[in-house]
Amino acid sequence: MKKWIALLLVAIMAVSAFAGCTTNEQPANTDTPATDAPATNGDNAPATTPDNSNVVVNNTGAERPENAAAEQVVKLFYSDEITDWNPLHPSSAGTWANWIDSLVEYDNYGMCQPCLAESWTKSEDGLTWTFKIREGVKWQRYDGSEYGENVKAEDWVTSAKWILDPANTARTADLLFDMVGAEDYYMALESGTEANWDNVGIKAISEYELQFTLISPCPWFLSRLTYNWGYPTCAKFLDEMGESFGTNNDTILYCGAFLCSQYEPNSYVISTRNPLYWDIDKIHVERIEEKYNAEAGTLAPEALLRGEVTYADIPTDQLDGWMNDPTKKALIRPNRPGSYSYFFLVNFMPTYTERDGLSHEQWLKAANNLNFRKSLYYGLDRIKGIGCYDPYTPEDYELRTITPYNFCAADGKDYPYLDALKAITETEQFQPETAIEYRDKARAELEAAGVTFPIMAYMPYNSESTQQTNLAVIVSQQLEELLGTDYIKFIIEGYPDTDYLSTTRRAGNYSFMMSYWGPDYADPETWTDPFNLGQAYNYIWRADGMATETTKEDPDGRMGRSGYDETYWKDFVYGQKVAEATAETVDNSKRYNALAEAEAWLIDQAFVIPFGVLGGCGYMSSCMNPFESQYAPFGMSDDRYKYQWVYEKPFSTEQYLEMLPVWEAERAERIAYAEANGIDY
Repeated sequence: MKKWIALLLVAIMAVSAFAGCTTNEQPANTDTPATDAPATNGDNAPATTPDNSNVVVNNTGAERPENAAAEQVVKLFYSDEITDWNPLHPSSAGTWANWIDSLVEYDNYGMCQPCLAESWTKSEDGLTWTFKIREGVKWQRYDGSEYGENVKAEDWVTSAKWILDPANTARTADLLFDMVGAEDYYMALESGTEANWDNVGIKAISEYELQFTLISPCPWFLSRLTYNWGYPTCAKFLDEMGESFGTNNDTILYCGAFLCSQYEPNSYVISTRNPLYWDIDKIHVERIEEKYNAEAGTLAPEALLRGEVTYADIPTDQLDGWMNDPTKKALIRPNRPGSYSYFFLVNFMPTYTERDGLSHEQWLKAANNLNFRKSLYYGLDRIKGIGCYDPYTPEDYELRTITPYNFCAADGKDYPYLDALKAITETEQFQPETAIEYRDKARAELEAAGVTFPIMAYMPYNSESTQQTNLAVIVSQQLEELLGTDYIKFIIEGYPDTDYLSTTRRAGNYSFMMSYWGPDYADPETWTDPFNLGQAYNYIWRADGMATETTKEDPDGRMGRSGYDETYWKDFVYGQKVAEATAETVDNSKRYNALAEAEAWLIDQAFVIPFGVLGGCGYMSSCMNPFESQYAPFGMSDDRYKYQWVYEKPFSTEQYLEMLPVWEAERAERIAYAEANGIDY
C-alpha cells in the first residue's frame, strides 16, 4: 500500500510544531484565500500536470478545459435500486449528496469549506460551535419549483430530533451523543420516560444561527457535519408528508446542486443541475443520467466503449482482456484507494439455523478459545484473498490494522506505526506454521471442553458480488486446506444484495465473515465504533470475561444493540479501554497512542482479523478527472459532482500517475498551511 500521505503528515507535523498560538475563535475557511496564503491555495488557481496542459488537477472555476466534452452529462449504469429515499437514514446515504447540501463540505484537496453554513466560530473552551446559515437558499421540489420556505437553522434541529427518536431507527443517533443531553434524550424516549428537548445542546439561537454545545472539546467536529445528520430537514414538509416522507423523489425537498427530476423504478434516475443553486458557478455537469441494468457490473465496460456511459469499473474477470488490448488499456486507470477498512469477524452471538452440523454451542466454545481465533488469524492468506479484487497488485491493498494507512498521524508517525501498532503493521500475518501451532493448542483445549471436531463455521456472502463470491470460496478452501477439514469446515451461503447486512452480520447470522467499516469523522475513535456496545458487528461483549450482563434497571447498564441484542451489559473491557483513551480531548499524541493500544489489544485477541482496503482495488475507466472531485474519507462530500467536468475520453494510467504527485504536493501544502495557522480543516 502506498504510504505517501504518511510521509507528508510527518512533514506537516514538523511545520505544526513551530506554529504560534492562535485565537480560540476561528472564522470559517472561505472561497477566497487569506492574503498571506500561498498563491496555489486559491480555488481558481489551477495546477496542471507535467507536459499536459489540457489536463487540469484543480479546476473549480468556470473556465472550460480545452478537452472537456461538448455535452456535460454523466452517464451511468446501476443495478441496485434505491430502496430507501429517506435522507435521514444512513442506507445508501450518498444518494442525496447531490440533492441536499450539508453545513460544510470538502474541496478536491480534502479541505473543509463553507456550504450551507457560510461561517462559524467556536468558543474559547471548544465546547460551543455557532454556525451562520447561508441566507436565501430555497427549499425546492423535484421539478425545481419553490416550496415556499428557506433553509434555516431550525431545519438542523428538526433533523436531530428525528434522528434522536428511537422509533425512527435512524441508526446514526450515536453520532449526536457528543452533544449535551442528546444521549439522555434518546434513552428517555427509548425507555418511555419524559424527554425534554430543552436540555439538548442543539439550538437555533436565531433564524439563521445554529449552535451546538458539546460535552467535551472535539477538534474534529467539522468532519462530523458531512454525514446524514448534517442534512437539514424542513419541519413543515416533514409534517405534511407524514409516513410518506422519503419514499420517492417527489416526497423529499431539495437544496443541493442537482434535482432528481425524473425517476422510474428499475428504469432510470435523472438528476438535473439546479439553476437556483447558491454556488452554481462550480457546477459544470448539466445532467446525471443513471440507467438501470441488472448486469451493470458486467456490461458497463463495453457500454463505455460505445459511448453509452462515461464510467465503468472493469470486473476482475475482464481485466486481462483490457490489459492485453492496447486500445482498451489506454482507457483505464487504477482506482483511487478507498477509505473503508475490510476485516473478518468472529461472531459471539450466532443466530443461524442449526443444520448440517452447525451448532451454536459448539461454535461459541471455539470462538471463545483464543488459540482457535489465532489459528484463523495466522492461517488466513490475505494476499490470496485480495487477489479476488486485484490480481495484479494485491499486496498494495493489504491492511494489518483496522485503522487504514494515511488516516491520521501523531508524533511524526502514521497511525499504524504508532508504538502499540508498529509490530503488528510490520509483521507478516499469514504464518502457516504458527497457525498450525495454534490449531494444535486449540484442538487439545477444545476437546477437553467437549467440542466435537470438525468445527462447523457458517460463512454468508453477497451472492450478487462476483468478488465476494470468489472470496468466500477461496478463503473457506484455503483455511480448510491449511488447518484441515478434520479441524474446521465451512458452510458458505450466498445472500442477495438487498438487505444483505441486515439479514447476515447485523442479525448475528454467521460464524465467520468479512465485513467493513468506513470513517464517520477525522479521528481514530471512529474505527472503534463497530466493536463497541451499540453496534451489530460481532458482539464482543458477549465473549467470555469481556463484560458483565446486567439489567435495564442497572444505572451502569448499556443495551447491546437495539433491535438485535437487547440484553444489558456493563464493565465491557474494550469499551473501557476506548473510554479511557477518548477522555483525552486536547493532546492528540496521548489520545491517538491510547487508541492505538486499544486497537492493538483487539487485534492481539484476534476478535477482529484485519484484511485490506478493498474499495480502491482494481481498475476503472472514467471520463472524469479523479483529482477534481471532492475528497474526504468520511461523510458525503466525495459523492458530489461539484467542481467536476466530463472529458472527451477516459483518463489513462499514465495521466493518472502524472496528476497524482501534483495533487499530493498541493494537498500537503494546504494542510501544512492550515496546521501552521490554526485553521480547522
